[in-house]
Amino acid sequence: MRAFFCLPLDADVRAGIARTAERIRREARMSASWVEPDNYHITLRFLGDIDPSSTVRLKRLATEAAGECGAFSIALREVGAFPSIDRARVLWVGGQAPEGFRALVESLNKSLADLGFPDEPKPAAAHATIARLKGAPDRGLVRIVEAMGALALRDSTPDHVLLMQSELTPRGARYTPLFSVQIPGQTEA
Repeated sequence: MRAFFCLPLDADVRAGIARTAERIRREARMSASWVEPDNYHITLRFLGDIDPSSTVRLKRLATEAAGECGAFSIALREVGAFPSIDRARVLWVGGQAPEGFRALVESLNKSLADLGFPDEPKPAAAHATIARLKGAPDRGLVRIVEAMGALALRDSTPDHVLLMQSELTPRGARYTPLFSVQIPGQTEA
């Protein structure tokens, strides 16, 4: 089964991201697969296909990693894209990765490497994917994003880490939580 570690987002944060995505969708002329607001999350590490029996070990390492990171909040203030806005393939809403977030990702990656998962070459990026483009981005996308300026979304203060199963369907990905571990000291704002 395909799985990934992520941080869930509160309903009001997802609603704010959805308003941002809808504005881009209205103003930009491009073919894209738009993520459903209920599926917005901040990915910590994509694992790919895993053996279902490995979830016991994965829960143990996630609990240890969550215990080491300390409380943190993520300010989702910008719209961005991978690899860049003018060559967008994936659109996202995100912000600077705070120290606690980076510590959590680093701890997960180290423990996953110890279990034989390949190294993650990309640095931690605190973002929620809003769309995957199916072709070239709108030529005006840079202008649209710049006109939006800094987003006025409430900071996300996730209080747990999820291991999520990802099932690809013709209607998009379907996510099912496999387990959740608490981030000690973290409280919702």
